[in-house]
Amino acid sequence: MEATVTKKHGKKRSTAVIKKIIADYFATQPVIKAWLFGSFARGEQTSKSDVDILFVPDRSGKPFTLFTMGGMYMDLNRLLGRDIDLVEDGSLHPAVVDSVEHDKILIYERESTRQTTD
Repeated sequence: MEATVTKKHGKKRSTAVIKKIIADYFATQPVIKAWLFGSFARGEQTSKSDVDILFVPDRSGKPFTLFTMGGMYMDLNRLLGRDIDLVEDGSLHPAVVDSVEHDKILIYERESTRQTTD
């Protein structure tokens, strides 16, 4: 059975729905890849859990700035209706890298970066 969590506004959303919301959003943003980590990735989330997201920005086009990241943070907070941690890949504190690497689940990868097996 898919775990559900209560949104701040009283709606319940499954982890699968949260993953889809994030993936659909990142498809419109300068993001190459994104992973879920932490309690949502482990299936241990509660109604008070934040959503931990690790991502690789696309720096090949327009400059990816702190304003870009801040905008994504605010958008995802609003879309998910809960607190999030949005972390750029490579900026994790060394003390948590192993834990994040163990937990992370790929939830978005830009179509043009996927490898084909043809």
